Amino acid sequence: MTYRTLCILAFTALISACSTRPTGPITPPPESVSAISKWETSGRVGIRTQNDAVSGNFNWQKDAKTFDLSIVGPFGQGATNLNQATDGKVTLSYEDKVITGNDPATLLQQELGWEFPVKQVTYWIRGLASPDSAARVSKNPDSQLPNKIEQDGWLIIYSNFTKIDGLSLPQKMQVSNPPFRVNLIINQWTIQ
Repeated sequence: MTYRTLCILAFTALISACSTRPTGPITPPPESVSAISKWETSGRVGIRTQNDAVSGNFNWQKDAKTFDLSIVGPFGQGATNLNQATDGKVTLSYEDKVITGNDPATLLQQELGWEFPVKQVTYWIRGLASPDSAARVSKNPDSQLPNKIEQDGWLIIYSNFTKIDGLSLPQKMQVSNPPFRVNLIINQWTIQ
């Protein structure tokens, strides 16, 4: 064996010895879409209102008590951030303004003119109807996945799903209540 081969083997053994496996409990993936307790998703968004049209990238992190939704326009311009802390306080940040309140949908409507039912969308983005009001759900006869939800005056149309940890989650959807329309193309899902 040459000196070079011996060095390569020793280096490989050293790297292998330094690698570790997680020692804490591993969280199993959720068994159903409704069992998802925490998620993060990102992708492209297009928002149309009666007077405006905005497009950009979004990132949305959500757990049982908090959320953080960021929308950033092309080239990093026009950043808007909406988040809810564990105490229920909601903060909307855009341009050089920071506004606080108790209801995210109300803040978006008052400050930006965007009608966006945040509470319901946390269900719709997972392909579920919100449990808080009546809904009509139409399913694809082959996949049994929703292709349309009608709820609270909004129409949600799903045009593509992706598999994440064995679960089917929306990849492309439109949420509309004229003149308001939001198109989402979801590039990434992380779920727990």
